[in-house]
Amino acid sequence: MDGCGASLFCACLDAYHSVTVPIPTDMLDCSANYEPDRPLEELLKAVPAKWVVYLFTDADDQPVQLLCVKNLRASLKRRLGGEELIGPSRKVNYRDLIRHVYWRRVDSAFEADLVYLDIARRVFPQSYRGMLGFEAAWFVHVNPAQRFPRYVKTTDLSREGILIGPLEDKHAAARLIELVEDSFDLCRYHNVLIQSPHGRACAYKEMGKCPAPCDGSISIEQYHETVRWSIETLVSPADMIAGQTQRMAAAAADLNFEVAAKIKQHLAQISQFGKGPFRHVRRLEDFRYVSLQRGPRAGTAKVFLITPGAVEEVAGLISDASKCTDLLREILELNSQLAADLDEQGAERIGVVSDHLFRARRISGAYLRVEELEERSFAKAYRDLQKQKAPDETEDDEGVVKELQQI
Repeated sequence: MDGCGASLFCACLDAYHSVTVPIPTDMLDCSANYEPDRPLEELLKAVPAKWVVYLFTDADDQPVQLLCVKNLRASLKRRLGGEELIGPSRKVNYRDLIRHVYWRRVDSAFEADLVYLDIARRVFPQSYRGMLGFEAAWFVHVNPAQRFPRYVKTTDLSREGILIGPLEDKHAAARLIELVEDSFDLCRYHNVLIQSPHGRACAYKEMGKCPAPCDGSISIEQYHETVRWSIETLVSPADMIAGQTQRMAAAAADLNFEVAAKIKQHLAQISQFGKGPFRHVRRLEDFRYVSLQRGPRAGTAKVFLITPGAVEEVAGLISDASKCTDLLREILELNSQLAADLDEQGAERIGVVSDHLFRARRISGAYLRVEELEERSFAKAYRDLQKQKAPDETEDDEGVVKELQQI
């Protein structure tokens, strides 16, 4: 998602009011009416000067505009108290159109993005997808069950086979595929591979960088074993790195320096797995995190469990992470119950979480892999969160984070 100051518009003139949209009051749990002939101060006193996702509706209680702002009171004062207009292409005064305000308090960019996504999907179902300011999560895909498996980059998380990621963007996905192919001497030309065993080997065979399953130099069954080996190394490189390090040391001890040099080169390649742009790479079913996000008061935190396709708030508020045994037990139990059942909405949530994982150093929040969850790591994540800068909520600045409108 874009940061503060970003503004996204959805102009839907023909669609406006063509379909009645029920207001998701289960998600927007607070509301107030706006009456233009009454003092605006009455409305401002009834709303918080806090971070919210909020929805403007008209006299028929139909959605007009969905916003996420750091200060609801300042936002309403600006939009309803002056000559502020809606939309770049059609000028409409807020005061002439708006009659109701619905909102939900949020306390972090992570919570705001997820709430905003879910509400936008409900109130602007036809138009929200291209206007949210974040991309779908990038993965690499391979299906070892296919006769001629290959790695490809994708955002389609419904594909059969193995999905590995997330990756920051399509360029990182492409680099990862190149690294896997180089590290395991996989076929670079799928159109030749599918001719196996009657294909014509390319130059990579001559360079000793491909065992040439295409021309039958090795069998497709042997090639499948290499692909499976590459998958295991890609998602869990530690064992491979340790084994290659021992082999290199043994070769050097035997004064076989040429072999040691080749192993060192291979080691340099596989050591890139799990680091830098590939630091979050796992199988999709292992996309499981615990995230600590800032709470409504200083020293507090909200705890979210992230699984493939779902984000559950498991602790609305904690203020002491040193006594969390019961909470960790609850998190692990819930994690074991939530299957990796991914639908379209779940894939969109993975996109939001992935975006935050790669921006975690620039925005608030702490993230732990479920597999690494223990009392010590949880307490450290809580301390790290408290050291982060609190969001700026000021009386005179609405702090627009994102905006969708239908007018």
